Amino acid sequence: MGYLLGGIIPLLPYFFIAQAIDALKISCIITGIVLLIFGTVKARVTGAARSIWGYIWGAVSTMAVGGFAAAAAYGLVVAVERSSIS
Repeated sequence: MGYLLGGIIPLLPYFFIAQAIDALKISCIITGIVLLIFGTVKARVTGAARSIWGYIWGAVSTMAVGGFAAAAAYGLVVAVERSSIS
């Protein structure tokens, strides 16, 4: 259930916004905010947040990992599209 809910968050703007580029921008913003919140909660639950810097590190590192994963997925799609014979 968590995987479904986590996966649907970035897709929600595409259901309500007609222009794909506008939906992508909103999706990136929403996903970034959610990753920051998740990272803060993760830092609290794991005990890494011994100070305010622990919360900040947890939030930023989680958002960075999520951003790198999204960039890698995007890069793979671009590579596959370029290698496809049309």
